[in-house]
Amino acid sequence: MKNFIRTIAFIGGCLFLIPLIIVYASGYQSGEVLQEINRQKQQEAAKANNPSLIDQEKLIGILAKEVPYTHEYEAVKAQAVVVRTYMARRILGIQNKGELVGYTAEEMKKLWGENYNDIYKTYEQAVKETQNEIILYNDEPIEALYHEASGGRTRDAKAVYNVDIPYLKNVVSEEDNISKQIKLSKSEMANQLREVYPDIVIDETLLENQIQIVEKDEAEYIKSIQIGNAILKGEDFRTILGLPSSNFSIFNQGKYLVFDVRGVGHGIGLSQNGANELAKSGKTYKDIIKYYYTDISIQNYVYKK
Repeated sequence: MKNFIRTIAFIGGCLFLIPLIIVYASGYQSGEVLQEINRQKQQEAAKANNPSLIDQEKLIGILAKEVPYTHEYEAVKAQAVVVRTYMARRILGIQNKGELVGYTAEEMKKLWGENYNDIYKTYEQAVKETQNEIILYNDEPIEALYHEASGGRTRDAKAVYNVDIPYLKNVVSEEDNISKQIKLSKSEMANQLREVYPDIVIDETLLENQIQIVEKDEAEYIKSIQIGNAILKGEDFRTILGLPSSNFSIFNQGKYLVFDVRGVGHGIGLSQNGANELAKSGKTYKDIIKYYYTDISIQNYVYKK
């Protein structure tokens, strides 16, 4: 842990020296990465004196965009630590799927109008009260995946990425059961699928008979689904059709198919809606983080002599 803190402190002042490190598609990388950086930079790191690693204003802008200010305060604080962890991974050079982009000050002022000061203070205080805290597994910032809502249980990352990520396991989230019905025309569905898969063989007039769910994971999200002569990943299928999640049932309704969808997003890691429900029940932000991420620790990244 001490080596990690020293390493990340040095990185805050010397970002241009860090090479880009490519990791598995899931984002998981062993603690060897930090150990190697530390071996190379140990002397310089020891000279660091509490450098600021995370841009606080940027973090506030991201937080404001990622979670509503109307959520319970402890849920907002949990999201602040999650976002900070995400930013720390990028600064370390561990590749993420994409950079989080938040609101600018101008956008927040336009969005909130006369309520800007009060709303901004909510996010600012959440950042201050969790200052410098990040989520670690084996002394390395985790890939802090999150989604809007689960279908009653979050997903094991292995079901999606085919890589075992110890801290991204499925957990029950009973109060987090959001559902929505989506009605799509069979002809529109067929056209959308043909655009992505030109060789797919389907007949829109009989589409309900040409769809078969092949496999679901433990959280009831669809891992694979057969459409005509093609077998698609559940996440690919839901992306093509614009469904809220890949946790769904299908019902025939004449020229339409009705998707009864549970949850919003990929279902991995922290559920923002579930976090809000846990906060309502009296859980702290640390309780929430430790519930959704398995066997992790929450530590302060600033090195102190």
